[in-house]
Amino acid sequence: MEGRASEVVVANLLFIAFWISAVAILLVAGRRGRLQSFRSKMLAQWRPALVIAALFVLGMVLAGESLLNPYGLAVFCQALIGLALARGIQDYEPLPVARAFARRERILHSVGLMLLVALLLVPVALAIGSVGLSIAQQIFGEVSRSEEAMGTLPQNDLQVFFALLAGAGIAEETIYRLVLLSLLWRWTRRRWLSTILSALVFAAYHLTPLNGMYRTFLQFPASQFLASVLIGIVWGYVYVKRGYETAVLAHTFSDWLPFLIFA
Repeated sequence: MEGRASEVVVANLLFIAFWISAVAILLVAGRRGRLQSFRSKMLAQWRPALVIAALFVLGMVLAGESLLNPYGLAVFCQALIGLALARGIQDYEPLPVARAFARRERILHSVGLMLLVALLLVPVALAIGSVGLSIAQQIFGEVSRSEEAMGTLPQNDLQVFFALLAGAGIAEETIYRLVLLSLLWRWTRRRWLSTILSALVFAAYHLTPLNGMYRTFLQFPASQFLASVLIGIVWGYVYVKRGYETAVLAHTFSDWLPFLIFA
């Protein structure tokens, strides 16, 4: 058990160091040359990036974790890069709800639509994930290990919501949709290809102790890897169509509501 714990700590520290280093390199290298424009865009996103990181930390605190959470730095760095990438995509706004608040236009409509879409996507995500999981379990001869994953969550239902909001919602959607999908979208100029590729990386991340559920490398079942790919495609589609905020909330609800019903 000690080996597993140290593996998780090392993986997370390296992950945090990578994102801090990435921002530092962009800030230094972007003082001149081709990266200068991106550096300026990235610096312009410090306020929304700080809000995203603050919400992550708040979610962890309300879930019963310490206020001093170094992963919040990684989320801040990811949001800086991701928002700069996303806002460089033609005719795309990654934070439509935040924009409505900033402009004081159709705020109730934007918030209500975000909540409605997020809730409606819960049965969709569950159906797609369950079908993929069931088929893959038959192919690979595996059994469900969802109880093991649930064992890592707090016991209080409200704390579980905030834990999932910070982890599954903000942390995962920031890197795999806001950063990765946006980057691939800009490179390939193809939304569907970017959505599928980011979903594959999203599922692959669950093979590492970074995911916080199966705390050693390659312990995550192959059947759940396939289900994660399918669900990752759903969240990618939501991100492309409705933006980051709806993707975060939909992802959180799709994990939390089944926990309330079946746990």
